[in-house]
Amino acid sequence: MKNIYLFELSDVFANQVYLPYCSGVVWSYVKNNPYIKDNYKLKDWFYARDDAKNIIDKIENPDILLFSCFMWNWNLNCEIAKTIKQNYPSCKIMFGGQHQPLADRAKGFFNEHPYVDVLIHSEGEETVKELLYEKPYEEIKGITYNVNNKEVRNPPRVRLEGIHDNPSPFLDGSFDWVVEKNKKDKNYNFHATVESARGCPFSCAFCEIGDKYYQKLKTSYEKTKREIDWIAKNKIEYVTDANSNFGILFDEDMNLAEYVVKVKEKTGYPHAFRVTWAKGQADKVLQIAKLFEKHDIQKGMTIALQSFNPDVLKAVRRKNVHSGKLKEFIDMYEKEGIGSYVELIWGLPEETIDSFIDGVTYIMEEGYHTYLDVHLMMLLPNAPINEPGYKDQFGIKSVNAQPRFSHRSNPEKLVDDLVSFVIATRKCNHKDWIKGHQFRWLVIFGHYLGPLQFIARAMKKIYNINYKDFYTDLLSFCEKKSNTYIGKEYLTIKKNLNKILKNKRHWGDVIPGVGNINWEVDEATCIRLVKNKEIFYNQISKYLKDKYDVDDFVLRDIINYQKSRLHHPFKKYPIHQYFNFNIHDVIENNKSFKEEKNIKTFVGKNYDNLYEWAKNTLWFGRRIARYKTKVL
Repeated sequence: MKNIYLFELSDVFANQVYLPYCSGVVWSYVKNNPYIKDNYKLKDWFYARDDAKNIIDKIENPDILLFSCFMWNWNLNCEIAKTIKQNYPSCKIMFGGQHQPLADRAKGFFNEHPYVDVLIHSEGEETVKELLYEKPYEEIKGITYNVNNKEVRNPPRVRLEGIHDNPSPFLDGSFDWVVEKNKKDKNYNFHATVESARGCPFSCAFCEIGDKYYQKLKTSYEKTKREIDWIAKNKIEYVTDANSNFGILFDEDMNLAEYVVKVKEKTGYPHAFRVTWAKGQADKVLQIAKLFEKHDIQKGMTIALQSFNPDVLKAVRRKNVHSGKLKEFIDMYEKEGIGSYVELIWGLPEETIDSFIDGVTYIMEEGYHTYLDVHLMMLLPNAPINEPGYKDQFGIKSVNAQPRFSHRSNPEKLVDDLVSFVIATRKCNHKDWIKGHQFRWLVIFGHYLGPLQFIARAMKKIYNINYKDFYTDLLSFCEKKSNTYIGKEYLTIKKNLNKILKNKRHWGDVIPGVGNINWEVDEATCIRLVKNKEIFYNQISKYLKDKYDVDDFVLRDIINYQKSRLHHPFKKYPIHQYFNFNIHDVIENNKSFKEEKNIKTFVGKNYDNLYEWAKNTLWFGRRIARYKTKVL
């Protein structure tokens, strides 16, 4: 019997780790084949990130190592594979997944990675089966293989006819094996991935499935339902559906959503079922979102815009179907009581600092104040954006740094995993990119996690200060006033960014006493603000007075309202606050500003633990604005 080791190493988030789904579907596809069953033994399956030495020490007499490669485990995979090849020269090392290069981008790969024998491209089920059958490499489609450290590229493999009849690691005992192994090892809490549909009809240049290969959808709804049963039986709280456009096949997706709700009502699991909503279908999937909202399955609808700049959308091969309809969708969701959040990407080709700032503040001007997520543009190795000539055409420059994942345990140990971040394009130099990063921090921390949002909205309504001026003026203040609280935060984040781009530190901040995880920089600013709130708001008050000549009495009401609307971990709710002006009605009900004595009651959840508050409010609750108190 030959010994197989499987690898799909994932980061640990607050003692939670993903079940190894990608390697799982491949192993399930091949393991019961009579030849493979008689000739191979699964010796171990590594799914949780650990020191390379700890993993290598557990490997004995390997014949085949199969790696599922992603940007978060690439260098660790390479380190393990290199050492195993040195110790066991006859062991076959095979790389699959999304991170190893596509066939047309593998030139020179084996010269740099001579310990790898085979690269498996695209879908791996049939390819791995033929590799384990020990067919000659030259007869196996969909691989690039190593001959004297030179690549030999075979023709591509056509996609599977379907995935609905494929074996499932949830249902055939594979994940039972993993669960039992976990009980003996670290006893992590598992997060499950299912795949109700594979493929995407869109061709966004920044996405790894934006290739034509994946444009036809292959579905697996009935099998996914049975997998949900297994998940509930094993009391797994969180599930992610790898379907890239949940709701695009409305009837099938609605039926699956109803089944998930039914299982949760019966068993209590899963607690959450996370989906990526269908692009351009925000109005059509409202019914599914309402069902999820009602049963606390998933909070918030994604409005994935990426950019408002038509030149950008053309460059990344994306039609922004929401453009011009943002307010319509927001109003529709709010009417139904459904939270929504907007996604943009900073660093896309053809985006300028001005068009980026215009896009961010346009969202505010349209009345959207729940949550905005701004991703930093990454060059995923197999995305169309990495096609030959694309980077040259748009003047894209990048650096290698750690993947930008937050809430990871022990992030200081992850320095060896790298991904390429865009730091300049022909329309945005590096200085402007830094400014955009800092503007992103200020807007998300200040507006979309709350500490400045109600000030900005009051200044807009009372003094006609538009959001662009408010936040760009404040950004300039941060740059110039490093002796202030917000200026110090700005400077620290900028200095850390320079270290990150040189791969000298991880993204985000670890805050002693608030979990051994890296918080997003905007979250970290909010956490630190808890103990520095009075200093912060005193300095902001002085800034507003000096910059905009705000009336003292009006300013006092604005600041008191802001502080009352921002949920605080150590306040005991409800709280009551006296006002001289109708601040609440001006901000939330679009009333005319006037002097009007009133008392408002502010309601929020009570906490006595800073970590629990930060986890529930800033991490889990940011997309549905848990940072806001309710006003009675």
